[in-house]
Amino acid sequence: MSDRNQIYLILPAFLLLTLSYGGLIAPKLNLLLSLICRVHYAEQDLTTDELVKALADVDRNCQTAEMHARVSKFNMSVSLIHGILAAVISPKMGVLSDRIGRCPVLAITALGPLMSNLILILAAKSTSLYGYRWFLVGAVFDGLSGSVSAMMATAHAYATDCTAPEKRATAFGLFHACLFAGMAIGPAFGGYLVKTTGSILSTFYAAIITEIVFVFFVLFAIPESVSRQHRLDAQEAHRLNREFNTGRSLSVRELVRRMNFLQPLRVLVPKDGTRAVIKKNLVLLSFIDTLLLGTGAGGMMIIILYAEFTFGWTSTEAGYFMSIGGSVRAFVLIVLLPVIMKFLRSRDPDGLHHVGASFSDITLIRFAIICEFIAFFGYMVSRNSVEFALSGCLGAVGGIASPTLQSTLTKHVAKENVGALLGALSLLHSICQIIAPTIFSTIYAYTVGWYPKAVFFAFLFIFGTIFVCSLFISKNVEGSLYNNDEIHEGVTAYRDDYELSSGNTTRGDHDASDEE
Repeated sequence: MSDRNQIYLILPAFLLLTLSYGGLIAPKLNLLLSLICRVHYAEQDLTTDELVKALADVDRNCQTAEMHARVSKFNMSVSLIHGILAAVISPKMGVLSDRIGRCPVLAITALGPLMSNLILILAAKSTSLYGYRWFLVGAVFDGLSGSVSAMMATAHAYATDCTAPEKRATAFGLFHACLFAGMAIGPAFGGYLVKTTGSILSTFYAAIITEIVFVFFVLFAIPESVSRQHRLDAQEAHRLNREFNTGRSLSVRELVRRMNFLQPLRVLVPKDGTRAVIKKNLVLLSFIDTLLLGTGAGGMMIIILYAEFTFGWTSTEAGYFMSIGGSVRAFVLIVLLPVIMKFLRSRDPDGLHHVGASFSDITLIRFAIICEFIAFFGYMVSRNSVEFALSGCLGAVGGIASPTLQSTLTKHVAKENVGALLGALSLLHSICQIIAPTIFSTIYAYTVGWYPKAVFFAFLFIFGTIFVCSLFISKNVEGSLYNNDEIHEGVTAYRDDYELSSGNTTRGDHDASDEE
């Protein structure tokens, strides 16, 4: 099977997993809201009849500023636990995928959410007044699997194994399209399940089934993208590294080095003769990508809470909103992104240059940032649900930024360092998933009572900062990655490692290794 076909084979499995993620966004939030609301009214010294009556109408009695503040504060603890564990684990997943393959690691990233969902079912069924604290345990399992950061990094590594540099934006876009399509279909399907069964737990059961199917599918039906020889070489290198470290005296400096979980970020500031302009682009692009990820990680929950508080939305309206936004993002990534890339590159003489950022890359990145800025401004000034939803559609167009940024980043390192680069991005994403939700949740928690729109000023400031940073990205770096090509012979360009004919793209040495 050609590498190109491998990409299309894994997409349905990836879409299946994202369905479970999308279907649980609103139910998780509302389950947490109802459990904390139960605690709140139990603390009011109400009679049994009064307590039952108060909890019978959750949509009215729990949609208050006080309840939203408590949910937001508790969610900070959940995000903190989840984010710290994911920050430590996700970079290791990238290295592990070099040794055992991409497919087994993709399966591992699904096992954490599966365990987390089982725990949340127990929390919902618990008779304990403080059953909501099981959310913290669920966050532990989710973080130990590397979370979405590790899943996306591994999926992008799979795509990188199979595509040439100029095709990666489209390939990454397909994975992001599956993510957003799942976020679009999942909430609608979840809302239908809740309405049909009358139980919010039906969405959790459905998610567990899809995650089990995904694990078996990637393990037994998807061809591995990493050749057997590459895996053996990575395993041998790992063994030699462990033997070397075992024989070294464990000084304080060495102990600190081993415990430094930020070590994977060294790939962003290489000291191997990489040109200064390449280093600058690496830092800028990774910084922009991380901040955009942070606004997405911290923004979705805030957007839903704000809409529920301001417009009286329930799980149904929140599900429709996410479905519309996800559908628009999927359409943009599947249909518009390839067309736009082809159009821009036809007018860019260096559009197929394999080193550095091209005119089309930078144009798309800046366009996406502007769309996000206008969208969040629209959220802030919307007077009704229709205007709010239209702002969400515009923000969905900004979804082209992430695959474009990450594919552009892969053109700033040698091909053997792409895995390390994606691992570093995964680490940055995990750290951002700790900090961003904490910041935005804190702002919302302390302002929802007197000015709920205050949090959107923080979003606008961040998007403004991101756009300013994008102005300093150097366009289409000429030449190679290094100051001295002779020292880095064989890694100065990507073109020689791929066969490009009739529009088909395959790795020249990949198929031969797999056949062996």
